[in-house]
Amino acid sequence: MDTMTATTPHPAAAPIGVLIVDDEAFVRHALRAYLATADGITVIGEAADGNVAVEQAARLRPDLVLMDLQLPHLDGVAATRRILEHSPGTQVLVVTGHVGDSFVIDSLLAGASGYVVKDADPAQFIAAIRKVQAGEQPIDPAVTHHLISQLHRTGIPNPAANGSPEITEREKEVLERLCEGKNNREIAQSMYIAETTVKYHLVSLMRKLDARGRVELVVTALRRGIVT
Repeated sequence: MDTMTATTPHPAAAPIGVLIVDDEAFVRHALRAYLATADGITVIGEAADGNVAVEQAARLRPDLVLMDLQLPHLDGVAATRRILEHSPGTQVLVVTGHVGDSFVIDSLLAGASGYVVKDADPAQFIAAIRKVQAGEQPIDPAVTHHLISQLHRTGIPNPAANGSPEITEREKEVLERLCEGKNNREIAQSMYIAETTVKYHLVSLMRKLDARGRVELVVTALRRGIVT
């Protein structure tokens, strides 16, 4: 008698749970409408001010927060910092009017994983969310340049560190190019290596320098004098 082997389908990946934070109702409505068109993304909550955002993040445990920066009661930078302190599994994607806003730099230093401009089209919002969830950081190299200029202008404090981590020459090359504002593709091309290799080195550097992302990696490297 013939037998048939049943195949068990792979369970579908859980949707990305998103919390929308903006003080303007029409913006929250627009963002919700944008994300409703995307497979695998679900809006699980909204907040109109920073304090409520922190409370909602603690209660709902979203995968990602779309965070406006200009918020009443508690601004987006402070809200980002508190959310990441209490909900380390949550990522924050900043929604900003323009990248020249000094709050963008402050939010990235607070641990945000990237940003998207408010006038971006729906596809850009969705792509930015997917990039963050994939471990990438949608940050324009111009922002990295601005950050480095700001640090040099205001002075780079060099707090005492408990020993220096062992950084390989290849890792230092990647770090130097990152501090020049290059993205993964540009780093790979300039070093004649694969982008996957660049990602591998960045992950290793983040672990060694205890950095949560590319921006924190740049700041830590500058403060420790690994890159000047």
